[in-house]
Amino acid sequence: MAWDELNERKRTILKSIIDDYIESAQPVGSRTIAKKHELGLGSATIRNEMADLEELGYITQPHTSAGRIPSDKGYRFYVENLMQIHSLAREEIVIIRKAMDEKIEEINHLIKKASNIISNITGYTAVVMSPQLSRAVIKSVQLLAIDEKRLLVVVVAGGGIVHNRLIKHDSLIDESDIEKLNKTFNIIISGKTIDQISMPVLRELPRDINVPKEVIFPIFEAIEDCVRKIEATDFYIDGITNILNYPEFSNLMKAREVLDFLKEKDLIHQLVFEATKKQQLDFKIGSENEIDEMKDLSIITTVYGREGKDIGTIGVIGPTRMTYGKVVSSIKYIRELLNRELIKIFGDDL
Repeated sequence: MAWDELNERKRTILKSIIDDYIESAQPVGSRTIAKKHELGLGSATIRNEMADLEELGYITQPHTSAGRIPSDKGYRFYVENLMQIHSLAREEIVIIRKAMDEKIEEINHLIKKASNIISNITGYTAVVMSPQLSRAVIKSVQLLAIDEKRLLVVVVAGGGIVHNRLIKHDSLIDESDIEKLNKTFNIIISGKTIDQISMPVLRELPRDINVPKEVIFPIFEAIEDCVRKIEATDFYIDGITNILNYPEFSNLMKAREVLDFLKEKDLIHQLVFEATKKQQLDFKIGSENEIDEMKDLSIITTVYGREGKDIGTIGVIGPTRMTYGKVVSSIKYIRELLNRELIKIFGDDL
């Protein structure tokens, strides 16, 4: 796209239109720009420049005699060339730090809290995806007898992650077998990362220890299930109804359509997961989104994780008329705090 087609004057006017529209949600006219921004230009000159910007596709006129509003092309130019990253207000920083300084020892609690903070600070819908913990260290595997025919399999990983599964046996379970398996599993599994654990190797264990297959195979399945759950990403979304606060969605049919879409967690998860591959701050504005329900929305995403390890994603979804500068500063700041907290939680385990 030929961004050099805009000279400095056109850029200044385009920025003024977008800044005003983001603030007011009302079409912006030449007289407003002339009065408010002190550009040293008359209304007629501004009108001519606005006509050029409209012809080039950066702004549109919603109806005759109205002012102009930005197009998706205009917003794209804005975020790449004109946007100013706003510093967070002192009170916002205090709110964020106070919320994040609470002692957190479990990663899912941390991610859930981050999602809530982002939604509250930006006023939009926040989505946060936890890291895929393929390098998380398994701390222990414990088999606990509930009664003579039931076992609880508990797998504990770094970051305070615990998953368990209850299994039943048709025959009685010998306590000596449980003790033998606990010792064997912890020798083979404890201290290893998830991606170092070979389930096929584990399944060869019956050859090495004298435990009936009908006892040990359900235990393997339970351990595999727990490990898959640890490795799988968790996903949190907050502030879905925040979209109702914006006049673009005052139409009930349109609002319902967007709300229904935001409740489709699998779709949103996939949308955010795609951003993980880019490993950078990314914008998708209006029609740039492939999903029809996102045509009036923008999503900003960035990744977090210590030195590129076990990458997670932060995303903010809002109207195309979102305060891009504030959203960017907010998620960058929270990304730094998340990275700091991950180090506290995992230590050298990541």
